[in-house]
Amino acid sequence: MPIAKGTERMVSILITIVITSFITSFLISFFLAVFWQIAIFATIAFCCVFLIWDFRSPKREIIIDKNWILAPADGIIVEIEESDDGFFYAIRMSPFDVHMNRSPIDGVIKDIKFQKGSHWPVYFPNYAKRNQRNSITITNKEENIEAIVTQVSGIFARRTISYVKKGDAVKQGEIIGTIRFGSITSLKITSSKKFKLVQESSTSVRAGLSVLAEIRQQ
Repeated sequence: MPIAKGTERMVSILITIVITSFITSFLISFFLAVFWQIAIFATIAFCCVFLIWDFRSPKREIIIDKNWILAPADGIIVEIEESDDGFFYAIRMSPFDVHMNRSPIDGVIKDIKFQKGSHWPVYFPNYAKRNQRNSITITNKEENIEAIVTQVSGIFARRTISYVKKGDAVKQGEIIGTIRFGSITSLKITSSKKFKLVQESSTSVRAGLSVLAEIRQQ
């Protein structure tokens, strides 16, 4: 199973913990009842396996289309806003979702801005302005589209990771970062073009596979 870049060390530690807990359970078998041996090992193993699974990065077949704006994250849409020059989506990522963030468009990384903040639960008012976040700005000058993908940390998701740097060219659907243990990923699109929003609030989307909006043909 492919895992997220930057999490290899953590996964190695977790595998070591599982093996160590198994050996420890065997060594204490002379002092504890079988039930407690199994309970201790099963609990530790389950937690470690869940965390390893949480770092997964499955391969996906991305269909590139310049008329589409793709979802930057797996999860449930919790907020949608439309404006004269674009739109905004917020996607809540649960601990069970894949936590890879993908580019919604072809383009070049214009800017990456990290902002320190709190780690309030994402259902608290103004969480997006109060919490730690990392904003990745992608521009496509040919199509006159700017996309800002913002990784917002939460009460459990305390680390955002960016895989790109300023000036990098990215393809639509390419992995650009990850948020450990889920939280919120938002997408703000600014353009002179007009869009037809495809997804509604409370619907489930998948990064690089689900279309959030289509460019209206003139």
